[in-house]
Amino acid sequence: MAEDATERMVSKGIAGADTIKLQTAQALEDAARKLRNADMSASADDVKTILYGVQGQMDHFREELGTKYHEIEAEYQHQVEPVENMICEHPIPAVVVAIGFGFLLGMLLGRSRD
Repeated sequence: MAEDATERMVSKGIAGADTIKLQTAQALEDAARKLRNADMSASADDVKTILYGVQGQMDHFREELGTKYHEIEAEYQHQVEPVENMICEHPIPAVVVAIGFGFLLGMLLGRSRD
């Protein structure tokens, strides 16, 4: 169940990052197209206007990405906090379980080499 929640959280983060990446690429392509279409007589103010527009879009995308990052981080903390509490409240059983998993993993890896 926790793995499904983690998987959904990672998928959501990747999808959001892909969307922002595509939006950023589109904004840069639009700016490049505007600069190509501007003739050589275009003033520096026209170029600055285009560049400031792109910078505004990049700032918006950066804020959006920061918001998504904080959402994912909050969800991660929500998922991890119960595990941390369980380990802090019951440290000896947690260590015994970790040793058991390590032992089993070692046995499985040791047999696969034979």
